[in-house]
Amino acid sequence: MIDLHTHILYDLDDGALTLEESLEMARIAVADGIRTVAATPHSPASIASRHYSPNLIVQRLDQLCAALQSEGIDLTVVAGTEIAYDGDIVEQLRRGDLLTYGSSRAILLELSSNRMPPTLENALFNLQVAGYRIVLAHPERIVEVQQDPNLLIPLVERGVCMQITAIALLGGQGRQLQQVCETLLTHQMIHILASDTHGPSSQRPPTLNAAREYAATLVGPAQAESLVTTMPLALLNNQPLQLPQPKNVRG
Repeated sequence: MIDLHTHILYDLDDGALTLEESLEMARIAVADGIRTVAATPHSPASIASRHYSPNLIVQRLDQLCAALQSEGIDLTVVAGTEIAYDGDIVEQLRRGDLLTYGSSRAILLELSSNRMPPTLENALFNLQVAGYRIVLAHPERIVEVQQDPNLLIPLVERGVCMQITAIALLGGQGRQLQQVCETLLTHQMIHILASDTHGPSSQRPPTLNAAREYAATLVGPAQAESLVTTMPLALLNNQPLQLPQPKNVRG
């Protein structure tokens, strides 16, 4: 499995605090069947960011990869960023101030206020015109989506990928968020399942298997597997995406 949303790099944000915590997260992930994770620290525009620079991320990544090899932990880690929405993302990406997923053109975008700003569609359009592929983090938390899931349909139809949080699907963040996740998933609006883990003992553990199995009861094993293998791999490798046609949620 591939986990495209983690805070495994230490002392960058509200995720892992130490290298040992990063290693423990890696051990848990591997035991769960995860073989690749994307390290996606919060961007500077997020209040959760402590230290951010591409050079620092690469330094932390190299240190973690060396430690994983030394400890015999079979986990691949690629760099990325959980990019907080603001009005200058395209220019920051072009300057190299923000990182995409590895060497791909895919980015992880977060609406920090859990609200849909009126300029969102225009910003997404500008990102896509500039050649970036967008993964929208945890849409189940967005207030407007909770009220009307159909708001995601035009975004999905434009090729924006949606990523729900594993523990939210399992009910670990409350029944309301679980119901939103279930609705989005069964109406073909979700493409990626990720942990959004912030630590080895956090409320969002670095695991995906239980959520994948639960997703399989809702949408079938093949689609559930795609959430943690096919779609993440296609994004990391700049491969074509075939998003299913989203279904309207009837009130």
